[in-house]
Amino acid sequence: MRYLLLTITAVLLSTGNVSAQDLKPSRPNAIIQNRHIITPEDVLTLRELNDVKLSPDGKQIAFVVNEPNDPKKPREPRASNIWIVPTDGHEAPHPLITGLKNADTPSWSPDGHTLAFLSDRGEAEAIGDGSRQIHLVRDGEKKALKLSNVAGGIEEYQWSPDGKMIAFISRDQATAGEFAEKTAGDDAIVRPESNLKFSRLWTVNLSDGKTVQVTKEDFEILELAWSPGGGKFALIVAPTPKDEDSYNLSLVILDRSTGEVTRTLTKNVVPITGVLRWSPDGRWITFYEFPPTKESNNWFSVAPAQGGEIRPLFKAYRGSVLKAEWSPDSKSLIALSVEGTSEVIARFQIDTGAVQKITDVIRSQWGASLSTNSETITYLAQTPESADDIWVLEKNRQPRQLTDFNPQTKSWVFGKVREVVWKNSKDGLVRRGVLITPPDYKPGSLYPVVVNTHPGDTAWWTGFHASRWWDWGQLLASNGYVVFLPNTRGVTGEGGAMHATIDDWGGMAFQDLMDGVDYLIAQKIADPNRLGIGGWSNGGFMTEFAITHTNRFRAAVAQAGHSDFFSLYATSYLRDSLRRTSKQSPYYNREWYDERSPITSIKNCRTPTLLLHGEYDAGVPVSQAYEFYTGLKDAGVETELVIYPRERHSIQEYSHRLDVQKRMLAWFNKHLK
Repeated sequence: MRYLLLTITAVLLSTGNVSAQDLKPSRPNAIIQNRHIITPEDVLTLRELNDVKLSPDGKQIAFVVNEPNDPKKPREPRASNIWIVPTDGHEAPHPLITGLKNADTPSWSPDGHTLAFLSDRGEAEAIGDGSRQIHLVRDGEKKALKLSNVAGGIEEYQWSPDGKMIAFISRDQATAGEFAEKTAGDDAIVRPESNLKFSRLWTVNLSDGKTVQVTKEDFEILELAWSPGGGKFALIVAPTPKDEDSYNLSLVILDRSTGEVTRTLTKNVVPITGVLRWSPDGRWITFYEFPPTKESNNWFSVAPAQGGEIRPLFKAYRGSVLKAEWSPDSKSLIALSVEGTSEVIARFQIDTGAVQKITDVIRSQWGASLSTNSETITYLAQTPESADDIWVLEKNRQPRQLTDFNPQTKSWVFGKVREVVWKNSKDGLVRRGVLITPPDYKPGSLYPVVVNTHPGDTAWWTGFHASRWWDWGQLLASNGYVVFLPNTRGVTGEGGAMHATIDDWGGMAFQDLMDGVDYLIAQKIADPNRLGIGGWSNGGFMTEFAITHTNRFRAAVAQAGHSDFFSLYATSYLRDSLRRTSKQSPYYNREWYDERSPITSIKNCRTPTLLLHGEYDAGVPVSQAYEFYTGLKDAGVETELVIYPRERHSIQEYSHRLDVQKRMLAWFNKHLK
């Protein structure tokens, strides 16, 4: 029945209405130096890197390489493996162990002689049980030792400061009785949950493999950090694993020997992980904090480990810290941060708040990664014509690129990338964004423009955007479009005060966007009769909001967009976030939800719209796409809905990823050219 409905209401992959002619790229007037325009197939050949880890002696870098999907096995997930490259560049990068297909999360032991990672050991000769366990590779060895054997696998782990044990987080598993009930057919799901499965903190000894459960009470652990002395843990916890507790987080100190929480430092923790760090001198713990008032969205803060007043760092800094590591003297942090449409690595002084830029980074918003021993810094960065690679910055030397994982991009034709600046016409706020012009761009000529709205309500646009398959910038530019990527208010990279404006869904952010479009028209860049708009997730919402509040766009592509906040509240795990923003449930204050919902104004829409959605999206359920699709049909608007079976919020299977790219390009070609 489900697939019958999909056939009736959606454009299915096998029987779609996209013709072969529609799928042909629109070529620029000239091919430059034997290069070719970027195709959807090209984008899917990119290898992606993440999670760089520098060895303690600064001589080696471990990192994760995500391989492209195999077109011959379109339903298989992308393979990932741990790679190694020396910082001196005298050896080529190589896999830690050849053949692993699901290995990630590398971490060096404190002495640098052992590398740990998580894997299900999915190579041909050692197929595991499907759970992710901790594995170790010691100096000089070419095989991995399986350290843990925990039912359900490991969610997160961290070395002890002395390197003698590893702490890890794993989740409760079904009891024998529960398993028997499910296998007997009694698999009813009861709400509220009566048998919650909590995460637990454990340790495992490297000497004998003995595991010990540390936590005694029930709570959900999101992140952990060892104290420098090894006797305590800093934990970010929620009362339960329920969705409604996802914003009810605390920073606590746990005694390793007793398993008891000895103090709660704060109950005001932002649900963003990745910066929980205990300073080497044991005095401070960094984390993201909700501010006490609406003047800011979140603060990068330090809590005294012994308890006391929590201090937000860099409140006046007009940027946003993504990753940060302590210096050995605990007086500063080396951080990767966003400043407008740029990313930088900088040293932040704890006492004075002074910021000293170390280097600029060309980066494309997702997968921020930095590792340092204070003398050497390694990080991911891009060039104008290549996706992420490993870079190293040593004291008193210029940054060096160590890898070249996507040499095929040298044969692609890229658009020129530059920053654009304009003002909001209502409040005069200066806005910044990224403009990508076609390879054969001629100043003074009017071009079709596609506005690519940013994913994530706090995400941001920086320079090069061909490295991620959902970033359509270089693909569209190579095919003859000017692509406008506006950083509307509320994005990361403008300081905490500006970050607070994300709560104004649509609103002045929409005004920022439209004023940016008007700027491009005034500059004789954009053809006002050939404007398109599109985006994923928050970008899908912003696309739907725009086309229900103006008819200036001639085509739209919305992927995984939320169209109705009222129904989203009841069907998504995002409900607690919505309630925190609106201050009330929609059943007591529906006006706030309806004012911001594109579906409320759908009768005003006249823009031909392509909707793309994963069938099992839990954050933005597929019902959001069905609602908007039905509304467009009732309004007499040309529309197509594509539902991708088995997919969630982001599309993963090769044929589906390729279809997204092709349909997006074909839709804009059909309506803007």
